[in-house]
Amino acid sequence: MPRALRASLVAAAGLAAVILTGAQPAAQQPNTVRGRVEIGIPVTTRRATSAYPTRSVPIAALASTSELRHVVVYLKDAPARAVQPMHVEIRQRDETFVPRVVAVTIGSVVDFPNDDPIYHNVFSLSRVRSFNLGRYPRGHSRQVTFDKPGVVKVYCDIHSHMSATVMVFNHPWFAVPAEDGRFELPAVPAGDREITAWHERLGDTTQRVRVEIGRTATADFVLPVPQQ
Repeated sequence: MPRALRASLVAAAGLAAVILTGAQPAAQQPNTVRGRVEIGIPVTTRRATSAYPTRSVPIAALASTSELRHVVVYLKDAPARAVQPMHVEIRQRDETFVPRVVAVTIGSVVDFPNDDPIYHNVFSLSRVRSFNLGRYPRGHSRQVTFDKPGVVKVYCDIHSHMSATVMVFNHPWFAVPAEDGRFELPAVPAGDREITAWHERLGDTTQRVRVEIGRTATADFVLPVPQQ
């Protein structure tokens, strides 16, 4: 049998197997990166407020739980991909942005509703997305569309202790860990990849992982990085 004919028959048989079994070719199988983030020290935050004087002393957050919501894990130097815009909110509550950290895709809209019995003025001087929403009272909300990737720091012009971060991605490979610190990045491009865990005050930690077709890679983090 001619070599070319034999190759054609083999390829046809493989295609038939895919159709009959519903299996995907190896190159199309998901490549998942899973792991867990732990925070090794308490992260202290000041709550010096004018409207809530009983909370004017420093408070040590419970690092193992509450601070995990201020972590974003993402694929570093990821190739741009078409992504679906999101619609999320950062509330102004007890003179604090809640949540203080959100991760969104480009084109996403973030609402900034005011739950406090006082005025707030939400603004950012970031090059990625600068804006000033002006002063508005309780029960009102204003929104911003984030159309460029990058990190946007958000503040209140009236209350200097208030801050938040919006991380904008032009790809789908990012996640905020669950309450137990676990995260998953599905369908990561195969190869040697760098995964970063970022915390608003502890900075970022990056590790290199090998992502193989159809397999799960592991990336566990302890923030901050233990000293050798």
